[in-house]
Amino acid sequence: RGLSEVSVAALLANQSNQSNQSAEDCRLSTVDCERSKPQLLNVLSLLIRYETFNFSGYMMKRKSNTSLFNRVLISVIGIPVILALIAAGGAWFTSFIAIAVLLCSYEFLTLLKIPGKAGIFFLSLFNAGLVYLAYYGGMPWVYPAIFGAWTVIVLLMMFGRPLSEFNMALYAASSMIYPALALTSLALMRGISLPMGWDSFEGARILYLMLAMIWICDTLAYFLGSAYGSVKLSPTISPNKTWEGAIAGFIGSLVVGLIAFRYGWIRNFTSWDYLILALITGIFGQLGDLVESALKRHIGVKDTSRLLLDHGGALDRLDSLAFTGPIVYTYLLIRFV
Repeated sequence: RGLSEVSVAALLANQSNQSNQSAEDCRLSTVDCERSKPQLLNVLSLLIRYETFNFSGYMMKRKSNTSLFNRVLISVIGIPVILALIAAGGAWFTSFIAIAVLLCSYEFLTLLKIPGKAGIFFLSLFNAGLVYLAYYGGMPWVYPAIFGAWTVIVLLMMFGRPLSEFNMALYAASSMIYPALALTSLALMRGISLPMGWDSFEGARILYLMLAMIWICDTLAYFLGSAYGSVKLSPTISPNKTWEGAIAGFIGSLVVGLIAFRYGWIRNFTSWDYLILALITGIFGQLGDLVESALKRHIGVKDTSRLLLDHGGALDRLDSLAFTGPIVYTYLLIRFV
């Protein structure tokens, strides 16, 4: 019996120790769990950030690929159409320029926040009509039309309204000069009457050469500027443009002019004519791009519209031509007509 009592006492003591040990283990386990919670949360946070980064990178890559595809698609479709319309000339190319003026004017006036969609549309339609007036009626008729329209618009917008809207009227009227008359010069250039011995296709050859110079200039400026550019051309206006890219684009225009001179692309053009054409496109083409960039940055938009998907709007694609066209056309008039 004595041994039994001792055994029972020992067993109870052992169970008590085990219970105390279990309680201590639970307490330590709880402490460890509490300590491990922040570490677990950190691990989960890192995993979430990693997956988010991967997903963001995937979406950015996908968006970049889609953007590149859209750009290539628009170019593959648009360039042959434009070249064919230039070759056709006459009413075909003039109508194309009129549509371009309509779209560019609408984008330009919308950017300037001119009130009234109907007014913007009819003014854009009027600007498109200036293309036909200039092409079929001759340039002398254009300037009285501009003055008359300017006067009417100013009176309509100022009548019974505060004088502060005078600037708005001037902005609206300025669309008849840029982009309307600026792009009209392209239609006039296609149908220009050149000296005897020049065929009717010379205007098309001049346009082809000017387009080639501008496209090569833009392409080299973009790719070489992105790859090797370090000195910003105008940080406040267009931070992505560099002097290295601008110089590369300018040299590209000169090279295109040199190749055209080597193969006699335009009849009766001397080496100086090719050089001057390259200088105009290499300098004023990039200047036109900068001017439009300044306008968009002032207004706070990236593109004038989404008409051409990732290419932006019509004005985004024709800004260089809107600056170079009138200067090249004026040079041709002074030089040959």
